[in-house]
Amino acid sequence: MQYKLSQEQELLKQTIGELAQSEVSPLASKIDWEATVPADLMTKLPNFGLYGITIPQEYGGAGADFLTLVLAIEELCKASGSLGAQISFHNAVVSEALMASSNSTLKSTLLPKLASGTLGAFSINPKSTISCKMENNQILLNGSSEYVMNAASAGIFLVLAKMNDGNRAIVCFSKEQSESEFEVGPIEKLLGMRASQTASISFHNLRLPADALVFEPQQTGLALSQLLARSRLAVAAQALGIAQASLDAEIQYSNERSQFNTKIGSFYAVKDYIAQDEIVIQSARSITYSVAAGILSNPALLKDSAIAKVSASNSAVQAARHSIRVHGGYGFIRDYPVERYLRDGRVTQIYIESNESLKAEIANSLLGT
Repeated sequence: MQYKLSQEQELLKQTIGELAQSEVSPLASKIDWEATVPADLMTKLPNFGLYGITIPQEYGGAGADFLTLVLAIEELCKASGSLGAQISFHNAVVSEALMASSNSTLKSTLLPKLASGTLGAFSINPKSTISCKMENNQILLNGSSEYVMNAASAGIFLVLAKMNDGNRAIVCFSKEQSESEFEVGPIEKLLGMRASQTASISFHNLRLPADALVFEPQQTGLALSQLLARSRLAVAAQALGIAQASLDAEIQYSNERSQFNTKIGSFYAVKDYIAQDEIVIQSARSITYSVAAGILSNPALLKDSAIAKVSASNSAVQAARHSIRVHGGYGFIRDYPVERYLRDGRVTQIYIESNESLKAEIANSLLGT
């Protein structure tokens, strides 16, 4: 597969990049330190269309394609991984799930809310203990799920549950529909992506109308695989932003710092780091953009999205580690952002699926097992 950015996409990438640098970068350290995104910043983002990048215009969104979403996520994550992660999953999983649904009632009710600034959270972990059963034309949810990103700030939730007959169901609902039957736990104190508002969610006989079902049970398997692929590309885009920010910091410091009356950028070891990072970032970006551009027609979507996620997240960690080494002692203090890049980058290797599990999946697809 190949990709080519359109003029509109190039312009959007530049616009979001400028927005991120002017509005987000000055607050990035504060966001990380306080583990929350300032409310006034969050209220600005819908005005720039960032809550409904791929949502059709009829529902209040921008109606862009998935590659455009990837470009926007990457630019946001150059400034703040936490904020970029929140926006990416809101768009790439919650909004995309509803857009793929044939449930017109659910789409017309929730998509405009998502586009206008109501944050979405999701739990599509097949290992979660959330159960679902139909009772008197209602959906009854019980159980819990850990480490749900955006949960503490979300108003709309997308949840994968297991039905009594062994099938799986994906339901979506607005938090205002629930009362004491739905609970969001305390915010998790994370190593990286500290402002991602990650928390547990639990259900205690939560009753929802039958039209909260996003897909028919027989469609859930295919829909879940498509959502997993999109979540992988969202993480890959996050990682690309973090990787590029690390490399940019590496280059800037190498051109500023001198030792023995010589810019450290002229040292072979520093050049080697910079070259290695440029190679892996460009490779990961090419894979990620290509898969995102062909997301509607790619028959190997799960495998290729896994490759994109693994390569991009590894490039983020490598570039951040190199940037810290180039910065020396300064790389280890909070006055410079590179230590944050490493903490945020490390998370992209772990969630939503670990790189180890994805590499096993890639190998299995090639071995036919």
